[in-house]
Amino acid sequence: MIRFAKPAFYVVTGAMLLNQPANAFDLGLYGVGHLSLDRVDDGLDSSTHLTSSSSRLGFRGEHKLKSDLTVIFQYESGVDLTAQGENDGNGGADSAGQIFTKGRPSFVGLKGGFGQALIGHMPALDQWANDYNLFADQVGDLGNLWEGSGVPGRLDNIIQYTSPNMSGFDLAVSYMPEEETDDTDNIILKGNYARKFNDSSLKVGLAHASIGQGKGAEEHTAQALTVGYYCGRFSIGGGYQRESDIMGVSGDDRDSFSVGGSMKITDNGTIKLQLATSDGDADDSEATLMAIGYDHALDDQTTLYMAYARVSNDRNVSFSANGKGHGDKVIPLAGDDPNAFSFGIVYKFDASLL
Repeated sequence: MIRFAKPAFYVVTGAMLLNQPANAFDLGLYGVGHLSLDRVDDGLDSSTHLTSSSSRLGFRGEHKLKSDLTVIFQYESGVDLTAQGENDGNGGADSAGQIFTKGRPSFVGLKGGFGQALIGHMPALDQWANDYNLFADQVGDLGNLWEGSGVPGRLDNIIQYTSPNMSGFDLAVSYMPEEETDDTDNIILKGNYARKFNDSSLKVGLAHASIGQGKGAEEHTAQALTVGYYCGRFSIGGGYQRESDIMGVSGDDRDSFSVGGSMKITDNGTIKLQLATSDGDADDSEATLMAIGYDHALDDQTTLYMAYARVSNDRNVSFSANGKGHGDKVIPLAGDDPNAFSFGIVYKFDASLL
């Protein structure tokens, strides 16, 4: 940590204040540190891992213009607190020996009465896979099945428009251009509905994605429906995803389904259970993912957790129990049944700088 003598601190702080623009400007620093000790069995052998999972650091803010428009921005990078590189749950990067790994959602855009428009690196499948995902970034992450056929979690070079909220509804349209490679553009439509009742709330999501595979290949498409219902100490939810012509192969289709629930058993402790299945049209291509866990909130920023996940694979598929947002992914041989037990800590911070 850098420490300033008091006079130097006052000089730096004063300079920052004097150089603020006349219009309103907000800047924040945020991050997540997620570390865990995992015992992973690939169905043949087991090993112990010390893992950094989707840890991150970012800046975000907004600048109110003289008109009714506001500039908004976010610069976010994956962080590997173990400096192992390559497999830290942030999408993969050759960063061995480094702390900063791969770019996460980052953008610059405008918002106003029309909604908001952004350009940058932003979620694709993550727009719906985490709508109700009780084990996001932990072992048993739903994305192990829903992203297992190649729908990307995030995309580069995205233009995204999000409508204003209309009585609980909003719509986001994301577009990635082909950029000189024919028929590789991507289009994602995501609709959301949220409603609060007296002591409960409901969230529903509907998505369609078209992922271009190149000239002469079929488009890989996906449709998804997600539902989450929250009432007091309980939540229940799940989703359905349909993929067609996976990776451009005509007739290669897959259906995935999930259901789960959570219950607060104390003011700080929550137990949760999630079950997901994914079944392809090909023979012996079904997988089932089961995850059970306990989260214990030490305070609003710090959570300790235990989680166990197991995948049952048919003989022609090799889905993992500890990938997607959770680092040190172990891929089993086709037909083997991996499992993983994890004990972890997640620390989050969000501080206003200006």
